[in-house]
Amino acid sequence: MKVLFRISAVMTLCFVSVLSFGHSSLAQTTESLDRLFTIKAIKVDETARRASEAQRTALAKAELEAFDKLLLKVTQPEGRAILPEITTAEKQSLISGLEIVEESSSSRRYTATLNVRFEPSLVSQFLARYHVPHVLSVGRGLVVFYAFEDGLNEYLWQRNTSSDAAIDQVDWINRIRNYTFPVGGLRERALVSYEEVKELDLSKRDRLLAFYNLPSVLFIHSTWNVQSSSLSYKFKLSDDNLVGDGYIEAATSIEAQETMFEEVLEQIDSVWRSQLLVDTGQGGSMDVLLETTSLESLVEVEKKLADVTLVQNVKIDEVGLPFSRISFLYTGREDQLVVALRFAGLNLEEYGEERLLKARN
Repeated sequence: MKVLFRISAVMTLCFVSVLSFGHSSLAQTTESLDRLFTIKAIKVDETARRASEAQRTALAKAELEAFDKLLLKVTQPEGRAILPEITTAEKQSLISGLEIVEESSSSRRYTATLNVRFEPSLVSQFLARYHVPHVLSVGRGLVVFYAFEDGLNEYLWQRNTSSDAAIDQVDWINRIRNYTFPVGGLRERALVSYEEVKELDLSKRDRLLAFYNLPSVLFIHSTWNVQSSSLSYKFKLSDDNLVGDGYIEAATSIEAQETMFEEVLEQIDSVWRSQLLVDTGQGGSMDVLLETTSLESLVEVEKKLADVTLVQNVKIDEVGLPFSRISFLYTGREDQLVVALRFAGLNLEEYGEERLLKARN
C-alpha cells in the first residue's frame, strides 16, 4: 500500500480501523446473508401410523414450504415464472440446516416449529443457472402504524379483535424488509394520532424515526363497509414517499385485512427487490478513487461499503488527500452495483477517465 501523507499518532486508531476493512465487511455480509437465506417459523402438524413417520413427512413438507417462501422473498414474479419445476431432492440439496424451535410428538402425531437455512452460494448458483436475478441484501427495517375504521369505531392504539387476527395470519418475518409494530406505550401514543395516520400525514416522520431508531415509517389506513362486505385502504411509506391504495371484497373483515396486508407488503418488498436485484452469473473488479478529506471520511465510506453485499475483497491501494484509491470485486452487473451503492449512501460517478466513489450528502 502506498501512503501519500503522514499520519499522526492521534490518527493511528482510525487508520487501524480502515485497515480492518475486509474483516468488518465479511462479518456484516455473513450476518446479512444468513438472515436473508433463513426462513423462520415454519409450522408443521402431521399424523401417521408412527410418530417417526409423521416426523419425516412433516420435516419434508417444511423444507418444501421454506423453499417456496425463499423464492417469494428473494426473487420477483417475472423471475419465478421462468424457473422450471425441480425435484424435491434438488430443493433439499440447497438446504444447509434445520433448527427445531419447538416440537411435540405422540404415538402417531408430530408438531413442530422450525427455521430452515439455505446455503446462499448454492441458491445463487441455482438461480444464475436459469438467469433469474435475485437479491443478496436484506432491506431496511420499518415501523408500521395501522389505523382501522369499522362503522363508528376508529382504532389505532386500541385493540381490535379482527385486526389482531388478520395481523397474526400474515407472515411478517420472512420478508425482504424487517417489519415492526409499536407496543403502544404512553410516549408512543403521544407521538402520532389516529387522524394523522388516516390522512397519511408523515410530518412527524423524523420524530418517529428517532424514537424507534428505524429508517422508515409505514402508515396504513383501512375502512370496513359491512353493508358491501368490502375494505378500502391506502398506505404511505416514508421511503421516497411510496403511496398506494386498494379495494377488497371479502366475507369478513379479517379476510379482507389479511389480503390488504399481503398486497401492501408485496408492493413494498417488490420495490426494494427491483432496486437490488443481482444477476449472480455476472461480476467483475473495480478500481476507484475515494473522496477523502480526512481519515474520518475514509472510515465513513468503510462502514457504508460493509453493508453492500455485492462487494467483496476490498483493498486500500493508496491513502491520500483529497483522494485515496481502493479496489474490490463485485457480483452482478455494474448498473446493479451502482444502485446497491446508492442504497448504502454512496455515489459512484465518472471523474475524467476514472471512477469516483463518495458518500452521499
